[in-house]
Amino acid sequence: MTDDEVLALACRLWEPRADAVEHLPVGWGAHHWRVDVAGSPTLFLTLDPDLPRHTRASLEAAYASAAALGLPFVWPSLPSADGTYTAPVGARTASVTGWLEGSRPEESVAELPDLLAHLHAAPAPAAARAWHTEIPSDLPVLLRDLLQRPWTGPLGPAARELLVDHLTAVGGWAREHARLVALADPAAYVVTHGEPHVRNQWLARGRTWLVDWESLLLAPRERDLATLVHEGRDVDHDRQMVRLFDLEWRLSEIWSFAQWLQGPHVGDTDDHTALGGLTEELTRPHFGES
Repeated sequence: MTDDEVLALACRLWEPRADAVEHLPVGWGAHHWRVDVAGSPTLFLTLDPDLPRHTRASLEAAYASAAALGLPFVWPSLPSADGTYTAPVGARTASVTGWLEGSRPEESVAELPDLLAHLHAAPAPAAARAWHTEIPSDLPVLLRDLLQRPWTGPLGPAARELLVDHLTAVGGWAREHARLVALADPAAYVVTHGEPHVRNQWLARGRTWLVDWESLLLAPRERDLATLVHEGRDVDHDRQMVRLFDLEWRLSEIWSFAQWLQGPHVGDTDDHTALGGLTEELTRPHFGES
């Protein structure tokens, strides 16, 4: 999209006074713009690709739910002129938050356990969806099939070799993950952010905000608490559920990055980020391991 197209979209659906936009090279996967009114930053516009993990329908449900929470640390998306929180743009999905001048903390904030406790105690919004695993039940088979295809991009051969070296371990993780999924009790699900790590914490207006609510789901509280456990925080948790969400994250990242690097790519910054992510998830310790 051109800047003019983004500006027209922002004017039509969110802020008719908008008169300038600037593309911001931040994040990974999605694209972002600052939207200005009379020289003042006013909106933060995001254009997400359509992925199995985040479809337009799932983003709409998550953003509507976050806005409905009414919690003082939630920086929510803004409704459009159409009354929805997202808008289709070809195969992508646009959304907007207000501009929030601030900075990311250097390390996870001390008050994160309290913020998550308030979130988990909140009534479930009507639009909130329930968590279900994103990991295909036949993931090892899918990975083996993927390895039979050409890996011809600049980073493809290195990624393929890495995956081959760890394929047996991935099979064991997938079996353990399937066993733990069966232990999750939907009756105990609470509102979860999904990714409350330091990259989604923001310091502004004298407080800490949680941003990026695209992963909001009703789920076991350990979906969020895994972040605290990995940071060494002393929080009450179900060890098996923390292990489940450690595996959920790890296996979903492996599958996503493997597909990315097997496919066409040019070796740019995003591609190197994908290879770094694949390497990290194939080699790092799990929760409970050293």
